[in-house]
Amino acid sequence: MKLKKFIALSTATVMALSMVACGNKTKTEENMEKIVIGTMGPLTGSNAIYGISTANGIRLALEQRENVLDKPVELISVDDKADQTEAVNAYNKFVNNDGVVAVVGATTSGAALSVAITSAKYKTPILTPTGTVPEITTSGDNVFRACYTDPFQGEMMAKFAFENLGLKKIAIMENIDSSYSEGVKNSFVTKYEELGGEIITVEGYKESDNDFKAQLTKIASSTPEALFIPDYYTKAYLIASQAKDSGLKDVVLLGSDGWDGMNTIAEDTSVVENSYFSSHFSLDDQDPKVQDFINAYKTKYGEEPNGFAALGYDGANIMLNAIETAGSTDSKAIVEAIANIQYEGITGNIKFDENGDPIKSVSVIQIKDGQYKLFDKIEK
Repeated sequence: MKLKKFIALSTATVMALSMVACGNKTKTEENMEKIVIGTMGPLTGSNAIYGISTANGIRLALEQRENVLDKPVELISVDDKADQTEAVNAYNKFVNNDGVVAVVGATTSGAALSVAITSAKYKTPILTPTGTVPEITTSGDNVFRACYTDPFQGEMMAKFAFENLGLKKIAIMENIDSSYSEGVKNSFVTKYEELGGEIITVEGYKESDNDFKAQLTKIASSTPEALFIPDYYTKAYLIASQAKDSGLKDVVLLGSDGWDGMNTIAEDTSVVENSYFSSHFSLDDQDPKVQDFINAYKTKYGEEPNGFAALGYDGANIMLNAIETAGSTDSKAIVEAIANIQYEGITGNIKFDENGDPIKSVSVIQIKDGQYKLFDKIEK
């Protein structure tokens, strides 16, 4: 009798454990039933507008797909605070704990470079939507980007300034703490001087600086036709605001893609009136697919998208298309599919060169009446 009771109890215990196991699948088993994409970027802090906009674009792209390879797609988004260590920690968790098969990130260049270098061990497909330093894609064959590089946009802005605007004498303000600012500046100088223009002075400042009057007064004394400020919009707006009171009222201001977002903080848009900056996207673009994206973004988020949102959207769609083409979540197959893709995107028609960098046009935006206006699209 006791033996029968023991057997009955044991059988019940096994059945109970089986039911628990069925109801609590392992992470690996769960992830076999879906496709997990990871992204990281600054969602808090001074660079949050870039990370939030990029993540919003990625999320919209994923939500517009019912499934990929007959599986639902899940996005894991992490706030890396634009910090390289935080970004690498997020990546390691993605591949070791979260079952992430591809990463659309990081957002800022320093974080994206660190993630790219770390990914060499795992060969995870990596596509940064917005990281612009050249070294990101040279870190491995598995790394791509949706945006153009710092040197590329510097070169194109130099060409635009000299050929389209006819500017022959330019001064530069450079953030000496920023590899982004330095990279854009260096290529601008090289191309501009090659074309026959004169860089009359280059003044530097630190990331912690907020008073630029000494540098601007010195620049004003050299009587430039234009001032090029390759930095993010927070610093660029401060410099532009002080430039008008430092003898540079009539000087043309030029910027890089980091200027996108200027109109969200500008208390006085007149200080950047008739300025020009390189960008990846314009709300004025009448291409139907661009307008469809703008309307979908406004419906979901209640605001117009900026270039970072558009790049996030394109980056996510490139990755999803590559997974579909690969027919699996095998890293090598996805990487090969990205390398051979031809994607008609919101930020241009994209194919990749041998380094994983996109071949695409550059949009030049003019700030007119406080609004962004597509002024021109320039090709290399």
